[in-house]
Amino acid sequence: MQVTKRTMNWLPKPSLYNEQAAKRAKQKATHQTFLANQSALSSAFGSIQSAYTQGTTDNASNAALSRMGYKKSA
Repeated sequence: MQVTKRTMNWLPKPSLYNEQAAKRAKQKATHQTFLANQSALSSAFGSIQSAYTQGTTDNASNAALSRMGYKKSA
């Protein structure tokens, strides 16, 4: 028994130019998605860092005020 490879030849193969164009388009879309995700991550990190800094500042000022005998008013 002999194994032979059979191909389905009714669909034309794309040209190399078209293959490369499709690959470039896919890479560009993937790259754009990556950049958008990085931008969102950077924005979230900045927001977290800002909130952390604000919280640390509030805690330090509350500690300083309580040591001096003052109470923070709203």
